[in-house]
Amino acid sequence: MEYTTFLGDSASMVNDIVEKRFVIEAFRRVSNKILYSSLGESAGKAILFFLHAELGRDPCEMFWENPKAAYQAMEKVLSIGTKVLISILITRINQEYDLTMDPKHFLSLMCNGSQGSVEEIRAFLRKIAELYRKRMNCEWKA
Repeated sequence: MEYTTFLGDSASMVNDIVEKRFVIEAFRRVSNKILYSSLGESAGKAILFFLHAELGRDPCEMFWENPKAAYQAMEKVLSIGTKVLISILITRINQEYDLTMDPKHFLSLMCNGSQGSVEEIRAFLRKIAELYRKRMNCEWKA
């Protein structure tokens, strides 16, 4: 009986890891597309390069793991441009995926860093990933 429980728990952990990776990848693709179309591909790639260097890891992973650290790195790299860039990102995500996240609220969640704030950001990222998956499935079938 314990063996079955262990396998069940392992399968659940694997599903959680796969879901997390998919959510991060979907967010990466959506945010990069918005970043490149808003700032130009070269400027977008430069920002991502400097954020990666500042964080020591992928910025999109940090949006999931530690949004406050992602925000602080963005402030170091972009200074006051951080609030503008986050606002553009969230506004465009809302437009493209018919969502209603208030960019100012998203900023406050990132700055807060509490577990509740992290969970709300993760729920938003999951929703983006779910809508991204549906869109990709429709495009693939067409």
